[in-house]
Amino acid sequence: MRRFNLVILAILTVFFGLLTVYAEDGATEFAGARFLVEEIIEENELPYGVKHTKIDGFTSTSLSGYDADGLGGRADLVVPGKYYDQIVNILEVPSSEGVRITSWANLNGHRWTLTTVRGLIADYESKHPGWKVIAAINGDFFDIGGAGNLPYQTNGTHASFGEYYKTTTGRQVGFTNDGRVDSLIGNEKVERTQYMKLAVYNDDGEIISEFDIDKINDAPGTGETAIYFALYDSDHNLIPASPYIESHLSYYVVEDAELALPNNANDFYGRGVITSRVPQELGAGQFAIVTDDEEIKEALDVGVRIRCQFELIGAYADAKDITGCGATIISNGAANMAAGMANRAPRTVIGRKADGEIVMMVIDGRNSGNGMYGADHTELAAIMHSYGCVEAYNLDGGGSSTMIIRREGVLEVMNTPSDGRERTDSNCLLVVARDPEIDVQAADLSEDALTFSVELINDSGHDIETLYVELNGELKEVKDGVVTFAGLARDTEYAYRLFYRDGGGNLNRIIFAGRQKTLKRMPELIKLEIVEDSEYFAITVTYDDPDKASTIDSCYLYINDKHASFTNGAMKVKKSAVGYRIDYLAIKYFYNLNDGQNIYVEKDWPEFEHYRDFWAKIQYIPYYINDYVDAVFK
Repeated sequence: MRRFNLVILAILTVFFGLLTVYAEDGATEFAGARFLVEEIIEENELPYGVKHTKIDGFTSTSLSGYDADGLGGRADLVVPGKYYDQIVNILEVPSSEGVRITSWANLNGHRWTLTTVRGLIADYESKHPGWKVIAAINGDFFDIGGAGNLPYQTNGTHASFGEYYKTTTGRQVGFTNDGRVDSLIGNEKVERTQYMKLAVYNDDGEIISEFDIDKINDAPGTGETAIYFALYDSDHNLIPASPYIESHLSYYVVEDAELALPNNANDFYGRGVITSRVPQELGAGQFAIVTDDEEIKEALDVGVRIRCQFELIGAYADAKDITGCGATIISNGAANMAAGMANRAPRTVIGRKADGEIVMMVIDGRNSGNGMYGADHTELAAIMHSYGCVEAYNLDGGGSSTMIIRREGVLEVMNTPSDGRERTDSNCLLVVARDPEIDVQAADLSEDALTFSVELINDSGHDIETLYVELNGELKEVKDGVVTFAGLARDTEYAYRLFYRDGGGNLNRIIFAGRQKTLKRMPELIKLEIVEDSEYFAITVTYDDPDKASTIDSCYLYINDKHASFTNGAMKVKKSAVGYRIDYLAIKYFYNLNDGQNIYVEKDWPEFEHYRDFWAKIQYIPYYINDYVDAVFK
């Protein structure tokens, strides 16, 4: 159908000149561009109201003079008004207090480390127990070539949950994460505190006091406070710092910081526990407070945890989660025609609807052979406008453009990165939520049914009235801590999801998901047969194991003090190797029915006076081994 529509449009263009008339094709027209949804490839209802949509569609632009597929060269220039194939991934994130959008970077080792979005997700979750990532996109532009003194920094602010890891910036967007309509802040003047702030924590990890830091790597005056930290030079070498020493000053050194990030001489983030009162040369992962302020002296001592950072104020004061960005695509419902992106490339865009819902978009590009042309700024505006965005901002694109969702507990890249793989980036934007803590155990398993015990350990601030489990398309209420699903297929893995109904009657899906298999059928030994000739014992085992639950077909058979393994239930043993007679015979194998237990079975038949008597008994009579251990040869 898609190719047929394009053929019809081409015919109309050639014969009637109607390429610019699309009143009946359902396209969104905005900023001189069009966006047409041909097919919704897939839709995913993610936890806490987050929705993912993957679209097969087209865009057209009114711009001209650039390479149509973004791969360079001038052989195939864009045709204004012509539809080009596109694959677009959209995330819609409700503005709420329960779902948070935050920026994250890999700052391990007190440096910026380029990391895939998938790797950044893992790093975030390892440092935030109880929080899980629902979805993610790549974030800010960054020092991709590592040219900076401290390489690979983002171009703009990087803040997460009120931790301002970097505050020197150009353009940026911030998220209030409090359910308001103006949940996304952009196009505003960026202001930060005049002085770096010194925060002091109590034993419960709460900030109990804050003070101004008057000087940076400079001697404090009377009643003043300074911070000292090492910096990197243009060759990426660390230049140690030595605090100014005077007898009237007090020194508080963090020798092994949780994080000491010297972005530049006027942008530092440090957090850690004071371990020394002795002034000393400071290297990587260290910083020191030097003060003549009596109130600060009262608050600090060895063992006290502190944090030092600049903070944003003014228009961004309520945005505790911030990333840098590029050009504005839409502002106050109008397209920014001066965005300056008059070429096609893979793009990542963040925007806001009038009701506060956040829209994240990734459009693939530089892959025209597979219907992925990328977009210029007018096409981006048309796409975001079609989803109701009244403001939108360009993030890093090209090979960095990445969208990941967690589907049934598994992280999946939903777009097609133009590098052919996930690029390592400096930061990303995560959609996160704190799940209730729920213990789910497989309480009873059978071949056609699964029973789970479900216990709410901690509601984590959620209003939970009733718990539910969904499996095999069936949603069932947890009653007395138990839920059972019957009528299932044997030896089949089922994905299950958890929901809860709140006091308002709303059904909410949580992030946690799991998988569980039904049991395999119990394997059955049927008979063991031995046929001899002058040189060999030929031994076969007959069994019924339709789900391959056991190792019977390749298990060991022990004859006297020797053993050999079956191949597909058969073997040949030289009579000379076992002494020409059988005084001891045993079969040993394992089975596992998907219940997590490897069961060891050993069946032996030692009551043989000599081989001739044994062979006389079984030569013409079929003997069967049923129920594994109970049966014996007689």
